[in-house]
Amino acid sequence: MYEHAVALARRYPDVPLPGNGEPFPNDRARDADETYDSDGTLTAGLIDGFFSTPVKHRDIAGLCRQANGFRLPLHRKLAIAAAIGRTDPDRARELGRHLTRRSSDENPTVLGMAILTEVGTEEDVSLIQTIGLLSNTFGSLAAEALVRLPHATANLIWLADRAAGWGRVYLVEAICRLGDPAAERWLLSKPCDGNHLNSYFAHQVACAAPVHEAIAVAEVDEEVVDHTGRLLVALVWGTGMGGTLLDYVHAEQVLADYFSHLCRLDPSRSRNYAAQTLCEFLNGEAYLQPPEWESLDSLRIAYRSLVTVGGGG
Repeated sequence: MYEHAVALARRYPDVPLPGNGEPFPNDRARDADETYDSDGTLTAGLIDGFFSTPVKHRDIAGLCRQANGFRLPLHRKLAIAAAIGRTDPDRARELGRHLTRRSSDENPTVLGMAILTEVGTEEDVSLIQTIGLLSNTFGSLAAEALVRLPHATANLIWLADRAAGWGRVYLVEAICRLGDPAAERWLLSKPCDGNHLNSYFAHQVACAAPVHEAIAVAEVDEEVVDHTGRLLVALVWGTGMGGTLLDYVHAEQVLADYFSHLCRLDPSRSRNYAAQTLCEFLNGEAYLQPPEWESLDSLRIAYRSLVTVGGGG
């Protein structure tokens, strides 16, 4: 799995891997009746059993076969964390590194990452990031591992820039939780890539970064303006996924300032789409009911004029 991720990263440097790196080596069809360890108790039992065996009798190959007997959780679970906490951290770390770097199947690699999430060190950052490039499967555990290690913000951003889909969701959420001012520039210009899953973290980004201050400046980088548009669109469709424009305290002001920037910039497909979506929101045509804002009517007229001129994109 590790060599698979390395080979793909060389072929597609600095961008999300096509298909999040899938299919994996030795990929196998899932049995519909296969047991899913939803709370991590089965995985915790494997860990307890392995480390309760005398060192000379510990069988890593046997552990891998057992791990392939059910579906391991792809997120951090308290039962698994507790089992790892009952082991010698050095021994656990050695096993985690071995499984993550050497396993040829998904489940043992997940087990290795779950261990490194608890006992990994700064020396493991590159390994964690590399496996994390297979982001739909390993993004959550990679985020949990990196957030507790030194230089968490920079390491998470490096991986988030190379992740898409669900993996990007987990990594952006972790960056928002850190609340590190060093992440502000990135949060203002990068998280939302236009994927519908952006709605899961859009409100967190809007609250973690001073979007309302950045967009209020007369001259704003186009990158920030366009990201603000993607962020607002994600907030429109956030119902059932995350916070929406109705939950965002600065929404009214940000829509007004975003409109002023659209007026000075050349039209583009993405800008027209953002204007169309926001027009539908303000008219009550989108999934959300229109807000009760003092400036609602003037915003409706403003965005309607853009959509009319731009053709709705």
